[in-house]
Amino acid sequence: MTNFKKITLILVLISIIFGCDTQKKPEVSEATSPQEAAPISLPYEPSYSASFEMGNPAYAEMIVQGSWKDWENNNLDNMVNWVSDTITAYHSNNDMVHGLDSLMARWKSARADYTSSKTTLNAVMSVRSKDRNEDWVMVWATSIDTKTDGAIDTVTLMETWRINSAGKADMLLQYDRAKRKQ
Repeated sequence: MTNFKKITLILVLISIIFGCDTQKKPEVSEATSPQEAAPISLPYEPSYSASFEMGNPAYAEMIVQGSWKDWENNNLDNMVNWVSDTITAYHSNNDMVHGLDSLMARWKSARADYTSSKTTLNAVMSVRSKDRNEDWVMVWATSIDTKTDGAIDTVTLMETWRINSAGKADMLLQYDRAKRKQ
């Protein structure tokens, strides 16, 4: 193949790769962005809200640090920095705890049963209910805890935290996977 043919072939390939785009791309307007999507038709009316937008990522950071990393590191005294004095916590075993002091005592007592803890964060999302003007953080994580007798306790939790206007957690809704390793 001559140099002229090689150069021509290279130019044709370049023009195909980088050439004009003849396909019309759909225009994305603000009205079709995910945050401004049209309302959906649900077979049930949500009792709380179906109107959410992405929330403050600092709230997600606060919850993961406080609820998960501080648990793992046994630094539960830090709860005073991010939990409201009036918190209500609904734990996965159907126990309800009201107030920061009660929640801290419960968590400290539970953490004392373990010599170590290892967290795997699966997902976290901060959202804001537009019609309720409330901020929430949703966490899905797995905790592998070693009991004082050496037994391993593994649990996957879903936590939903409400953040009050002062930027502190004032409600916890917690759900867990029922099976735990013995």
